[in-house]
Amino acid sequence: MSRSKHAVELCALLVDETYGELTSRIFTILLRRGRLPITLLAQHTRLSPRQLRHGLVVLLQQNLLFYHTDTDSGVTHYEANHDAAYALIRSGKILNIVEERFGEQSRDVVQNLLLLGHTKVADLTAAYEAQKPTSNGHSNGHSATNGVSYTNGDHVNGVHDSQVHSTGQLHAILHQLLEAGFIEPVNQIMFTSPTDLYNKVEKELLPAGGTKGIKQKEELRLAIEGRMQALRDQRPDWRPKGNNKRPHNGDGPNGTIKRRRLSNGAVNGNSQYLDESIRLDSELVLRINYEKCNVALRSQSLVSLANQRIGETTSYVYAEVLRLIEPYIPRCRIESEKDSNLFEKANVSTAELSAVISSSVNVALGIGKASKDKIDTKMLEQASGRKRKANEAEVDSDGDASSDESESDEEMVGAGDGEDPFADGQKRKPGQAKVTFQDKPEDRQSRMLQLRNHLMLLAADDRNLLSKCGGGGQGQWTVDFNTLVKHLREIELDNLILENFGRQGHRLARILRKFGKLDEKQLPQHALMKQKDVRTKMVEMQMAGFVDIQEVPRDNNRATSRTIFLWFFDMDRVTAIVLDNIYKAMSRCLQRLEVEKRQANDIITAAERSDVRGKEEEVLSANQMNQLREIRGKEEKLLAQVARLDDLIGIFRDF
Repeated sequence: MSRSKHAVELCALLVDETYGELTSRIFTILLRRGRLPITLLAQHTRLSPRQLRHGLVVLLQQNLLFYHTDTDSGVTHYEANHDAAYALIRSGKILNIVEERFGEQSRDVVQNLLLLGHTKVADLTAAYEAQKPTSNGHSNGHSATNGVSYTNGDHVNGVHDSQVHSTGQLHAILHQLLEAGFIEPVNQIMFTSPTDLYNKVEKELLPAGGTKGIKQKEELRLAIEGRMQALRDQRPDWRPKGNNKRPHNGDGPNGTIKRRRLSNGAVNGNSQYLDESIRLDSELVLRINYEKCNVALRSQSLVSLANQRIGETTSYVYAEVLRLIEPYIPRCRIESEKDSNLFEKANVSTAELSAVISSSVNVALGIGKASKDKIDTKMLEQASGRKRKANEAEVDSDGDASSDESESDEEMVGAGDGEDPFADGQKRKPGQAKVTFQDKPEDRQSRMLQLRNHLMLLAADDRNLLSKCGGGGQGQWTVDFNTLVKHLREIELDNLILENFGRQGHRLARILRKFGKLDEKQLPQHALMKQKDVRTKMVEMQMAGFVDIQEVPRDNNRATSRTIFLWFFDMDRVTAIVLDNIYKAMSRCLQRLEVEKRQANDIITAAERSDVRGKEEEVLSANQMNQLREIRGKEEKLLAQVARLDDLIGIFRDF
């Protein structure tokens, strides 16, 4: 994460809002002054040894600190973990994804891990056991914990109230989340900062005589990075010992899959089937895997892009494709050769997609098939002045789909974007050609053909949402994430430039992005603008840092008349400026929220009383209820704005 002034300010605000002033003071000092031993940390924070120890324990428990003990001097240095601090702002999104994929019970377990930081399976199990009702019908140790919006609620012994009522169910949910990668086992390397880990590995791999030349230094750097990533990927063995049951998720022989029963009725990885006989090691320490959560958030952004460019039904198909690919992707960016090998295996066939996509999704929507004699093309002929030609769909041999099927007498027509793919009926848009769909029972072969049509639409898009790979009878599909994320960044930058500098600035920026460096005299020709207007707009964008100019003198005199002025658009520099502005905006939103809460402290305190919570309308007066609704409305708007800004952070930094 960037360590700019506004990024540091944002991380400090998040820690202060979530864990209080004591931990915030320690964390802020480490953010501003870098790594410190405990003696200097006590001097700068002016805290007593007892307070300092308590604050450090909380920060370490929440994975907000790195620490390293020098083997020679025995002094321990502490360093702030910027990425873990920023991840606090994504807790709500992570909970929504987990609930969507695995159900409410899994969401509650993940929420408890967010609150507790890293914790042992035994401690988590004990907390759930203490949550069970006693003989008089009440829970033991019921208490309330108030934090930011995504952690508000009732908790029992630090554990959020949930529907998990048995130890077996809890272990089964943890096992499912571990398989999906949303939680991970904790090892000692996770508490070592990247700098300390690099120095340690470099000391181990550095030859006795040192390195000579650029080639040896580059080889050493690559070896160090590979070794560092291998150490980070080392995880304790979390799989249950002595489990003779068939493996899940198609890991068994011949791809056999054992379904796991869940309570909410989902299927195959969607929190539908769980084996409650699974027991994890009680000493296993778990925490949230934010890197894997970022992969799921990136998939959401790409699905939204597919929905905008093609349609809703195709976006559902695309979401399933991305979900099948996700197990091969531990993180968004390739950081080692191991990641590269996993990414090469990240592909899916049409047959695999047909086996896992929900039968409730009507894949016939978005792409309709009808005979030519049943299509009324009069309106289309009047609008275009020419007859539409039939599109012959080429069908490769793909699983059970036959390539010999003749489609020369059929035409592919849109069933209408924006319609509900789960609806039984179909609505025709005004002005759309009347289509009478063939009423044939949908069999597996026709469903696979319709799925393939959606996949072909994704592959035919000019943004390459999907790519075909491999050969043979089975069609394999993969996703080029780097190209798609680059396109997402270009979309957001275009929107930002268009809003701040108008159509002319947007046009000039796109020209520079396409052609690279251009002479000032060439810009008016490409942009079809006057030279005076070009200079005015370019200077305006230069002052904001979005474009820059390079002077190339033709001789040693460096006279203006003998100098070439080249304008250029630096994507990396612009991205850094945009990120800093986003950090600043998010900090201002959180500061405004803190001020608003401070002004309405009386009414908030009254609403959070144990005898008032849940029945505010009965206890509070009309005036107090109006004040409470007003402050909650402001909080909702400010947090929604922060969430939208976080989407941009993901696109420009994490994805």
